[in-house]
Amino acid sequence: MTRDETKKILAVIAVTYPNFKAEDKTMVVNAWHMFLEDYDYKTVEAALKMYVTSSGSAFAPSVSELIAMVRKPRQLAAMEEVTAWRMVRSAIRRGLYYSHEEFDKFPKEVQEAVGDPGQLREWAMLESSEIDTVIQSNFKRRFESMQKRRTEIDAMPEEIKALIRGEHGRSQKMLSELYQHEQVDGHLHGQR
Repeated sequence: MTRDETKKILAVIAVTYPNFKAEDKTMVVNAWHMFLEDYDYKTVEAALKMYVTSSGSAFAPSVSELIAMVRKPRQLAAMEEVTAWRMVRSAIRRGLYYSHEEFDKFPKEVQEAVGDPGQLREWAMLESSEIDTVIQSNFKRRFESMQKRRTEIDAMPEEIKALIRGEHGRSQKMLSELYQHEQVDGHLHGQR
């Protein structure tokens, strides 16, 4: 989102919520833009519409409330662990001979939780009682953990996501410089 688009969003908020008063407009635009720059204007505009029509609040949204509205459709679309387990349980039934085909049918998030087609094959060789207790419990726990991590990462600014993914040379350089400083500090303080 550009700075001008941020101004448009703030203008709509000011018109929609008369109690929204910014004493230092430049500071407000700068702050909101810092948090919204990673989002698409149309998405933020839709999130604002959603806030206005569904929150029931007489007060303007904070930037964090608006960002939460941006994320809400993705969170609602996330697969639930019970649905994921049903898919896996069904695939296990055919997994002894068709593990690769069954694995390829899964959505990416289920594939990540299962691991690989060989895991499906291994599960297919187990007793049904073990599948419906131990394997089910472990899968659901892993799936839920992975969903939570995705949600946490989704909430992070793009710069932090890039650090996690190691995509930018600059990010990698910053991490290696930080590591070098920690090593030097460790030597200076006698920790190594």
